[in-house]
Amino acid sequence: MKLFLTGGFLGSGKTTAIQKAVSYLHGKNKRVGVITNDQGDKQVDTAFIKGNNIAVEEVAGSCFCCNYPALEKGISALREAQQIEIIFAESVGSCTDLAATIINPLLSLSPGEYEIVLSVFADIRLLVMYLQNGERLFFDDVTYIFKKQLEEADVIVVNKIDLITTQQLQQAQQLINAAYSNKKILYQNSLSAQSIKAWVDVLCNSFTNHKLREVLNIDYDIYGSGEALLTWLDEDITITAQSETAVEVAYTLIDKIYNSITAGGYPIGHIKCLIDTGLEQQKISFTSIYTKINSTDKIEETTSVNMLINARVQAQPHVLQHIVSDAIKQAQVDANCMITENKLSCFTPGYPRPTHRVAG
Repeated sequence: MKLFLTGGFLGSGKTTAIQKAVSYLHGKNKRVGVITNDQGDKQVDTAFIKGNNIAVEEVAGSCFCCNYPALEKGISALREAQQIEIIFAESVGSCTDLAATIINPLLSLSPGEYEIVLSVFADIRLLVMYLQNGERLFFDDVTYIFKKQLEEADVIVVNKIDLITTQQLQQAQQLINAAYSNKKILYQNSLSAQSIKAWVDVLCNSFTNHKLREVLNIDYDIYGSGEALLTWLDEDITITAQSETAVEVAYTLIDKIYNSITAGGYPIGHIKCLIDTGLEQQKISFTSIYTKINSTDKIEETTSVNMLINARVQAQPHVLQHIVSDAIKQAQVDANCMITENKLSCFTPGYPRPTHRVAG
């Protein structure tokens, strides 16, 4: 069983890359599945992956490491029910220490059964900011997680290279290659078939090591503090318009939420929204340093849409909840429509307590 564990900070483009990689492997007649993971229980990524006709299991309400049995159950479900031979498992974007809490337990509890590769994604612009001049979008304890994620990677996927110039890419490569000279580094545009093929080739052909990994020295108090500085907001809403304008209201609402968060100076890990008309789906995402990634042409209008919102922001829960609530109220008034809030959760993650921690 090939298990491609995919980590990296919020907004680094993991889900898009996984969806493209699975589609590529399907074209090669490979049986591939995905396990999504989030601290919340209304996951845009799960709905997005399902909408692309990909076999998917979900670990919700905790990270992989703190709910290891659920990860094992997801792996077993994909293997036994659908004879999956390759699994992409996408960890929570604020999670680290995966070698000790996921890879080594799997390798030690099931010797010889898994070939595991840990890819860690990083937005090239965020990584350059971090390496070049110490500029930080997030507080130090949050940045600590970003740093540790990169340190334990088998493969560092420096993503979103299409968003910078050729000259900027060349300068970035010199900086990144020097900083991580002991790592396998890929420079990737996850919307490029050629980039995805290169990543998949590395995953499938370059790693066959079944040995336990060397683990990081993690200060769990700093790690826990970093996670606690980030608020998770998950909301499930229905937009009902008097005429066929519900999709446009959804776009407007997304812009209102993003603009209010950035105006308040709150760094965004990611904001992911999935608009579902019942016939079509569209995913729209934001990060602090780029807007509307993964956005395609507008979907067909209708009188009613369902929308999932996943926001991960460095702000207090009551602040983020107030921003989203105000945006919903304003969108209703502006469009003379009804927005029903079906389910809302807003919280900060608890202290990380892994099920296992196995030294290499």
